[in-house]
Amino acid sequence: MDVSILPLQKIFALDVQFRVPLYQRPYVWERDRQWEPLWDDVVSLTERYLNEESHLAHHFLGAVVVRQQATPVGTLEIRDVIDGQQRLTTLQILGDAVEEAIREDSGPPIESKKLRKLVLNDPDLFFDDDRFKVWPTNEDQPVFRSTMTDQDRVPAELVDKPIARAHSYFKSAARAWAQDCDSPNSMAERYAALVKAISHGLHLVVIDLSESDNAQAIFETLNARGTPLLASDLVKNHLLNEAQHHGLDVHALHAAHWRPFEEEWWRDDVTLGRLSWPRVDAFLFYWLGMSLTREVNTQRLFDEYRELVRSRNLIIEQVAGDLSSYARVFRSLEEDGSGDSALAPFFYRWKTTQLRVMTPLLLWLFSEGAQIEESSRLEVLELLESWFMRRMICGWRTHGYQNFLHPLLRAVKKHRGDAVVDLFRDTLRDATAVNTSWPSDDSVRDAVLQRPTYQYISRARLRLILEAVEDHLRALQGKSESLCPKNLTIEHLLPVSWSDDDWPYTGSIQNREERRVLLHTLGNLTLVNTKLNPSLSNSPWSEKRVGLAEHSTLHLNKVLAHPAIAPDGYSWYEEWNDDKIRERGEWLAGRLCRIWPRAG
Repeated sequence: MDVSILPLQKIFALDVQFRVPLYQRPYVWERDRQWEPLWDDVVSLTERYLNEESHLAHHFLGAVVVRQQATPVGTLEIRDVIDGQQRLTTLQILGDAVEEAIREDSGPPIESKKLRKLVLNDPDLFFDDDRFKVWPTNEDQPVFRSTMTDQDRVPAELVDKPIARAHSYFKSAARAWAQDCDSPNSMAERYAALVKAISHGLHLVVIDLSESDNAQAIFETLNARGTPLLASDLVKNHLLNEAQHHGLDVHALHAAHWRPFEEEWWRDDVTLGRLSWPRVDAFLFYWLGMSLTREVNTQRLFDEYRELVRSRNLIIEQVAGDLSSYARVFRSLEEDGSGDSALAPFFYRWKTTQLRVMTPLLLWLFSEGAQIEESSRLEVLELLESWFMRRMICGWRTHGYQNFLHPLLRAVKKHRGDAVVDLFRDTLRDATAVNTSWPSDDSVRDAVLQRPTYQYISRARLRLILEAVEDHLRALQGKSESLCPKNLTIEHLLPVSWSDDDWPYTGSIQNREERRVLLHTLGNLTLVNTKLNPSLSNSPWSEKRVGLAEHSTLHLNKVLAHPAIAPDGYSWYEEWNDDKIRERGEWLAGRLCRIWPRAG
């Protein structure tokens, strides 16, 4: 048995074919569970190359087990794939898809040639199916052959096979990433870095068996059922072993700093993106992100931890104390937003929008090391809330938040006290990239009037927006202590199922399709305590407003159903139509811009 850690360039350098035996299952990997996480890791690695972070530029993909076949001298070298065939197949699909993307975008020919050498054997020596570096099991051979030859030639009956869909996904993702207009790098530079990441940065453990090795026993051992160690278990073992090595009181260190992590709360599963983790590992991920102020590889948490300890020469007592201190901060944020009622709205909105990418920043802001006054911290959170809520209303993507928040966190760590407020205000105000800019009042207004928000964001986030307006209206009436109830029902004022007789078109609306867009905008949405009876919900306005009046505790509905308290300049009691939706949209946009003001 020979065990090596090799990049793809080494694994596929020679003319070789890794054959998946007949008894192996077909290709079953999926977009959500495997392709997207792999692509995210490849992009993260590539961006490190672009940022010249070469000391971190590798990514471990796991292990494959192969066994060499006895073949005549001068013929193609063959290895049976004992374990890891899904991984090897995916990597070949990825390489071929990126190579196709480079050609279609007229990218650097040399980069295309590098990838062809990774997926195809020498075309002058090997033909037909021998040209492929990986050859799948029987069921997948037709789709693999057509996909890896030319994606456009995949027969119609095969396009929905996982291999074909994987190829299409990776090619589209590569082209979209390489053509990113917000990037300071040229498309050629991005493709070159991407090829380098795939060829040299992706590493596998290759276990090469000899004929005397029991392949089945090794396969069963690798796939044995059991409870794998958590990253936090490895960290615990490292801390205690190092403490013992340095002659420290291991029991005292455990009692003081690690025992709280053994409570059941820390073992509960939580969701982190596409991953479901024990909460202790999620905390470790966020703590590392806060400590390193960069993106952390979710599959290499313990390696990232060891790199942090090694590179900064941290002493074990310091690491253990740091972990327990930030664990207390993390738990307070998760459970009650640190117990400060003034901060409750921020934490409710942060959790509802699921912007966990902000957790490392919040860990620092609420730590003792930040040395920030409560009033300054509240001001910072209000700035952050305005920034991310405006972006959510406008439907602007969140993909670039990590690349924006990590440099901000690095800068924040160099400031103390009130200086942090100015830093946040200036950074958020001056951001100009599509992924990070702070929407203006005009952008918010355009989104409220034109964007069919009901169709594009989750019900929880949509309720959040309407609840904020309700809370704002109550505060204007001097009732700020009574907040809007949670988990109310969202109601369309002009019903989704309308009749032309009861709801005739007005203004510029001329057809049903234009109205379908308008009725899903914020101007046509409200909250009700309980879902209206369907017959009442679809009734003419003169009857429907009676049903809304029953929800009189909500100011959102009072201003609709009671003419005496309608906002100045507006009248919605007598009729509700397309023009009124726009009017209310204008009014709501003004409220939202006051709730979440943008720093000038």
